[in-house]
Amino acid sequence: MNPGLPAGVVFDHSALLTLGVGHPMLSALVVQAHREAGRHVFVPAVCLAAASSIRPALGEHVGALPVLEVVELGYAGALSVGRLIEQGVDWQRAHAVTVARPDPEWPAGRRPVVTESPKAYAGLGVVTIQIPSDLR
Repeated sequence: MNPGLPAGVVFDHSALLTLGVGHPMLSALVVQAHREAGRHVFVPAVCLAAASSIRPALGEHVGALPVLEVVELGYAGALSVGRLIEQGVDWQRAHAVTVARPDPEWPAGRRPVVTESPKAYAGLGVVTIQIPSDLR
């Protein structure tokens, strides 16, 4: 495993839309997760719903890639997402924040959100990785 890269990343809705058009960096992350044990690409279900509302076939594409781990909302997640929305976080991003924050399975967090809009996550307690636009 490459020690310079995080073991897990979270794709928000913008990352999913960008993956769907074949962005090389995102495709490389998916391939790496497929090839290397211990690498994870998390897809929050609400982010998938947001991306699928824009590009309906994207849901089937994500479903066909077993290495993409769709994270269900669940009770605790729903409460967290609801609090974030109440605080003014866009619903499309709220589940990504919830997944990226530390939890019992990932106590140190360390799951950056891959996004086109890192500024939208400022002050929310998550690390982001900006999708380079020059690689499209």
